[in-house]
Amino acid sequence: MDARPPGSRRLDWLALWILFCSGCSISGWALSAVGCLNRPGYIAAFCAFVGVLFWWGKVIGFESDSRVRKPFWLLRSRWKLPKAWVLLFALIALGGVIYPPNNYDYLTYRFPRVLHWWSEQGWYWIATINNRQNYSGTGFEWLMEPVFVFFKTDRLFFLINLISYLLLPGLIFSVFRQLGISGRVSWWWMWLLPAGYCFALQAASAGNDSFAAVYALGSIYYALRSKGSSSGNLALSIFSVALLTGAKAANLPLVLPWALAIFLNRGRLFSKLRPGLLVVTCILALLASFLPTALFNIRFTGDYTGDPNNSGKMKVEHPVSGIIGNGLQLAAFNLAPPIWPKSSNWYPLLPADIKNLLQQDFPRCDLAPGEMQIEEVAGIGLGLTAFAGLILGMGLTNRIILRRKGADPAATHGGWIAAGAWVAVLVYMSKIGSESGPRLIAAYYPLLLAGVLRLASLDGLVTGRRLFKTVGWCAVLSAFPLIILNPARPLFPIQIVQSFLSSWNVPESLRNRYEQVYGVYASRYDGYSKLNPFIPPAEQVVGFMTNGNDPEAPLWRPFGSRSIVEVTADESREQLLRDHVQIVVVGEDGLTNNFHSNIEELTERWSAQVVGKASMTHLASRGAEVWYVIRFNKP
Repeated sequence: MDARPPGSRRLDWLALWILFCSGCSISGWALSAVGCLNRPGYIAAFCAFVGVLFWWGKVIGFESDSRVRKPFWLLRSRWKLPKAWVLLFALIALGGVIYPPNNYDYLTYRFPRVLHWWSEQGWYWIATINNRQNYSGTGFEWLMEPVFVFFKTDRLFFLINLISYLLLPGLIFSVFRQLGISGRVSWWWMWLLPAGYCFALQAASAGNDSFAAVYALGSIYYALRSKGSSSGNLALSIFSVALLTGAKAANLPLVLPWALAIFLNRGRLFSKLRPGLLVVTCILALLASFLPTALFNIRFTGDYTGDPNNSGKMKVEHPVSGIIGNGLQLAAFNLAPPIWPKSSNWYPLLPADIKNLLQQDFPRCDLAPGEMQIEEVAGIGLGLTAFAGLILGMGLTNRIILRRKGADPAATHGGWIAAGAWVAVLVYMSKIGSESGPRLIAAYYPLLLAGVLRLASLDGLVTGRRLFKTVGWCAVLSAFPLIILNPARPLFPIQIVQSFLSSWNVPESLRNRYEQVYGVYASRYDGYSKLNPFIPPAEQVVGFMTNGNDPEAPLWRPFGSRSIVEVTADESREQLLRDHVQIVVVGEDGLTNNFHSNIEELTERWSAQVVGKASMTHLASRGAEVWYVIRFNKP
């Protein structure tokens, strides 16, 4: 029962967030088309956005209430589980405030593309050997772009994930109830699921995997929503699924459960259809989807994925190989302990036939979880995987062995939608062969879990059992050490612990590993600081020679004062000088492996000299690499 006073309205924060994200994506492409990706352009776009919100409220009943629920109501609740989530959220937010973003993919290609677009006042196909800057989904980047344009810093980017994380609990509960899962079970999972490692670790980072879970759930929520304007719900559902695909092409299969939800609730959604509004919504939603990126990929590469020759080895040619490889990866990483003294490797345990199959069709398959679950690789985690398995076992035991009736599985059409999510993940597994599969499917996990809960069809009484509560609490609490010890944003004194490790009788290999990992993460955001003394502050254009997987964003510091241009060893001195390049930062790995040359040959060919040299580590797994700063000699 709604306890709100008569006539009061609550602001639909989810709708506001979805419309805001849609507006950012649409304005990003629109402003790029006219070369106005700058402050005046965004001010005009935001004024238009406010006008659309006002129009939306008049036309389809968007509620804009002044009464907002007090933010600390959870702390006054008698329930302990919401308080645990509030504490987890506070620790996550603290890490985001203290530390700058240092996610490796973010530094390598996602933030650099934002900087390139800002530099050229619009999107363009960047000349780079790291084509992920071009063919990857742009959803997260279009949210970063206006923040950077106005504030010239990346310290606020974590708010994108943090806001999405705030929306997860209520959205999970609402969607699970719509899918026919009992209220008590849904209530538990609205607090448990956000403690999944991929969600908790990315909630204050610049990673772009878990934030799309809000889009996936939002598309289903508004497709099945019974309250409010049917036209408004349909429009919000369309925008949500468009944003879902725009965030990552890997989310494209999730269109299937959304389409099922639309079809199953078609009677209500299309009962008072406004054809004009639907047409406008679909056109705008296409701009927020993966479609613009796919069209540009086709134009510049001939393939909608942007990798027609499969040079990145991300495409799986044989579906069976993809399902086997991805299935083993999901098992290896989601069953790995959150923290373990020694990394494990499942690969040697595989039969020879499976090894040969994976080496041929899935060369990027990784079955070696590290000592700690980190945001670059983490899936939903051991705690929630074990809890979901326990629930499924309890449900099947009740229904098959004990012959007890659980929740009514025919209460809604939720079973079909959840089944669609499982078909979608099988499509993903049969097509994409990435070693990062456990985190890439972050947006899939809520609907996959809903399928498990639907299959178990447990009633709410199961939540009172001691075993259920014990395993559930263990799942939640297992996320806390990861947030505190997270190398990207540690919430403990690193130096003090390091001194204790030196004084205690700790194996040297463990001490070295600790120093290397935490040291790399601590310096990665400004990974070329050792080279800064050799680059004149007034130098506005700096060349960059990379192996295709080196962090570029740190070279742009201080942001707004210089531009980075990727160069190759095949370019002539005259060509580089015409592009105003006189200083080039060269990575020895890229120079050797990509261009089969060395620094002596390069400086002789360009009539240049080495003015600086430093050894730096950007990835702990790769170790130290040598970098040079070279300057062209005056004629």
